Amino acid sequence: MVTDQRAFRSKYAKNSPSNKTIRAWYKQCTETGCLCKQKSSGRTLTAEDDVERVRASFLHSPKKSTETAAKELLMWKTRGWSVLHRHLVFKPYRIQMVKQWSDENHRRRLDFCLQLRDLLSSDDIFLEKVQFSDEATFHVSGAVNRRNVRI
Repeated sequence: MVTDQRAFRSKYAKNSPSNKTIRAWYKQCTETGCLCKQKSSGRTLTAEDDVERVRASFLHSPKKSTETAAKELLMWKTRGWSVLHRHLVFKPYRIQMVKQWSDENHRRRLDFCLQLRDLLSSDDIFLEKVQFSDEATFHVSGAVNRRNVRI
């Protein structure tokens, strides 16, 4: 028996089938007449009802976590995340501000702008001496600089 297993392994580079596997093949062959692989069930489909429940839940309160929503809807957390990501194409991420702006920052920015205006009016070649970088972008409207935000 051991020599048969060694011969099989040396010829086919894998272990020989077990008795249980051979019985399963025999049963399948007698029932279907073929040893072809049967169609597997695959992944379970997401019901449209679940998709609509998740959509309504997040439209009602979009800031809730996927874990909280899954508990409310009595479904697995991974199922809720999958519906959000695959079916609804929602992005369940939150923007986190890295820097917090205060009144002092606004005052200092205004002082800098006034000093720059005075320098530009007194020195004609001042801008040729300055090197600009794109490390930060300041907007009058108060829009957030992308580099100051973490997602």
